This record gives sequence, structure tokens and C-alpha cells, in this order.
Amino acid sequence: MWMRCPSCSTLQDRVPAFSPKKARGLIAEELGAPIDILFKVFEDQPLAAASLGQVHRAILHNGERVAIKVQRPGLKRLFDVDLRNLKLIAEYFQNGERLGSPIRDWVGVYEECAK
Repeated sequence: MWMRCPSCSTLQDRVPAFSPKKARGLIAEELGAPIDILFKVFEDQPLAAASLGQVHRAILHNGERVAIKVQRPGLKRLFDVDLRNLKLIAEYFQNGERLGSPIRDWVGVYEECAK
């Protein structure tokens, strides 16, 4: 059952798309060739944009229609910072007092999640 919750709408991604020039540059850098070599058609207007990246429609030279996911620039650096902080928290709980609660391998949980 879905309920209307106006205050919950602020939890959704409202991230603007990054520029077509930036998207084209990231794709070319990652795939090692310019857009016109890689695709017969590439739509500069993204189909969707969110906090992690955006999606563009494209057509390969053989006519196959594809969706190209482009990761938002700088995202890996942000994830690395978050993971470093999570590791510190896991180590804190791993080495902290047990307080009568079940012992957990918090560092192991972190390592599994970080994969």
C-alpha cells in the first residue's frame, strides 16, 4: 500500500544532471574512444539523473539501442571517505566494551560491505 507523504518527497534525489560535455568526456575517457567512434547516436539529454550518476540513450553502429550509465564525477572519492569513516566506527565497536551484548565481528561486517 502506497501512502502520500509530502514530507517524504524531500528524501528523493533532486540532483541536476551534469553537462553533456562532461558526460561525453567521462565516457570517452573510460572507454578509450570519442563518442562518435563508439556510438552511431548519443543523446546529450540524459534519460534520468540521480545522486550516483545519470543515464543516456545511445545507438550502437550496428543499430542496437543501449542505455549508457555515467557515474557522477568525484563519486569514488566520496565513497572512499565514507568507507574510511565506517571502518573507524567498526573498529571502535570491535574494540569497545562488550556491555553484555553478543559479540559481533564489526570489522568483518565492514569488510564484507566494502567489497
